[in-house]
Amino acid sequence: MSEGGAVQGAPSWSAGIVNHGSFDDLERCLASIAAQTHPARSVAVWDTGEDREAIGAVAKRHPGVHFTGGSNEGYAGGANRVIRALLDPPEAPRTDFVLLLNPDVFLDRDFAARLLEGVAEEPGIAIATGKLLRPDRRTLDSAGIVFPRHRRPRDRGSESLDDGRFDRAEDVDAASGAALLIRTAAIERLSIEGELFDETFFAYHEDTDLGWRARRLGYRVRYVPGAVAVHARGWKRAERKRIPVEIRRHSFKNHYLQLVKNERRGDLLRNAPSILVWEVLRLGFTVLRDPKLLPAYLTAARALPAAFRKRRRIAARACEEQGAG
Repeated sequence: MSEGGAVQGAPSWSAGIVNHGSFDDLERCLASIAAQTHPARSVAVWDTGEDREAIGAVAKRHPGVHFTGGSNEGYAGGANRVIRALLDPPEAPRTDFVLLLNPDVFLDRDFAARLLEGVAEEPGIAIATGKLLRPDRRTLDSAGIVFPRHRRPRDRGSESLDDGRFDRAEDVDAASGAALLIRTAAIERLSIEGELFDETFFAYHEDTDLGWRARRLGYRVRYVPGAVAVHARGWKRAERKRIPVEIRRHSFKNHYLQLVKNERRGDLLRNAPSILVWEVLRLGFTVLRDPKLLPAYLTAARALPAAFRKRRRIAARACEEQGAG
């Protein structure tokens, strides 16, 4: 790393943001990208069209950023589209990595340099993330994601003090979509039926589904604690009822879809007792405390045929990778 934090000979990167009405946050996020010691090669924003006048005003203030958008396709659909906006046009600059960001994420100046430094020389790492803090910069938001035995993903350290427990670079099970770095060369192999992020999910768990799939296909997911960003996070456990019930139902159903798509049979058998206990508790909580979520069981059931089809394709691709190795 040279003076000022710039990385000599570092790989190139581009940034993509999915924006849904968060215009003030978007301005700060774009400013933090522009301030990076290792500059982005290109920046694109997919906007869901909540306020076309407001996004137009942001675009005028950031002429170097490519703004595109349409209807609300959820995080999954928006992320797929902003990646295509960065990579597909013939005039698009070549980039080694794409950093996907929520608009309420604000990067420290050396975030990109440190994150790239942690993964560039290891081609087996397809996905990476840094240390995400809450706005007080003392509380952890995410230090990577892990899958407990009950298979409900958990952000490591979330809502605990940043006391040094997560200051070691290491592999994790998945990375938060709030700030998720993807190796461009891996995107095609990670995509199923033409989608990097499963658009059936719409919102929530599309990032953990991708991380799970990446590991099934022999890739690694890396946590780099030296890359620090602040995540304001609009969703907090104590405020879950503020999230529209339709969105919470997506989160509920997607837990089952990612399990069906990615869990190996042997792991399912080993984890079955923990999964069963968790599901009984989850059903009881839903019936007693949040019955509006119950229709999500039916929505998940309707999505199972497509999930099983994708499971077979992932398994076949994993077998191909093993055979090639």
